Amino acid sequence: MVFKSKSKIALDTISEHMSELFYEKRLSQTLSILNNLGRKLIGSDRCSFWCVDEKSDMLWTMEAHNVEKIVIPKGSGLVGYAVEHNETLIVNKPYKDERFNKDVDKQTGYKTKSILVLPVTNSKNEVIGAYQAVNKLRGGKFKKKDVKSLMLPAVMLGKILESQMLYNSAVEDQLTGLKNRRGFYDFYETYIVSNLSKCRNSVIMCDIDFFKKFNDTYGHNAGDAVLKHVANVFRNNIRVDDGVFRWGGEEFIFLLPNTDVEAAAQLAERLRKAIEDSVCRFEELELRVTMSFGVHEASAELNVEDNVKSADEMLYKAKSNGRNQVQK
Repeated sequence: MVFKSKSKIALDTISEHMSELFYEKRLSQTLSILNNLGRKLIGSDRCSFWCVDEKSDMLWTMEAHNVEKIVIPKGSGLVGYAVEHNETLIVNKPYKDERFNKDVDKQTGYKTKSILVLPVTNSKNEVIGAYQAVNKLRGGKFKKKDVKSLMLPAVMLGKILESQMLYNSAVEDQLTGLKNRRGFYDFYETYIVSNLSKCRNSVIMCDIDFFKKFNDTYGHNAGDAVLKHVANVFRNNIRVDDGVFRWGGEEFIFLLPNTDVEAAAQLAERLRKAIEDSVCRFEELELRVTMSFGVHEASAELNVEDNVKSADEMLYKAKSNGRNQVQK
């Protein structure tokens, strides 16, 4: 009876908030509401939604309570095990379980005492993500009844993930796995145009420095490997609401809702540094590249082409001033 009562509360809350959030196209807020519902239903300190990224063989958090985005190799940790084996896990002494990834606690400074992981599947019963609850507040241990209580938000998460994946496949750049130009224009109309009068939004344009010379030296297969490597670095360093697209050749473009030019420039600098510090391994080679970034805060007075042009002008300035830098 308790489960039915809590489920009814959850359903009423979802009905009240979901239509507004989906209308406003704010995925992160939708996921946050589902996350908080899961926490309340089972009385856990934290919950997180994990997505399987087949392109980079990684798992990353679409939503994690009180934690920045976490990225782990596919198959690692308890989440990775649950996803790989399509198995629900209840582990109340994680530090005694060899599958537990202690590095995440080291990264976040959080002490994990109990874990529940529920695989999330699509309509074909394929595992596409996971719902993880951490640290049971009352009693300190998760039980089988908690799994039943988490089914509601897990099913909702599965629907959202599947919808996102189906759309992404329709607008995907085949080489990098990022969205293509069609995806860019769809994203701009959906997330940016409706928000231009309500909040600040930014555009980042970037490209790989001396990419033609790189291709001439190492060959186009090596160049393709670098493009895929850069795309993976980008995917692992953006928020769930951000959009990153392959503009063409070695050029990429970002759309950042609810982000002013200063915050966008800070992100661009983090991306620039991440690319500079990273290594792309291709055959027996260890390849390194740098990138230049141009940042522009989108204006409601400009159309999409002119906002992109302004970001491109900042990129040109970065390249003219020596490359491997951010200009705004």
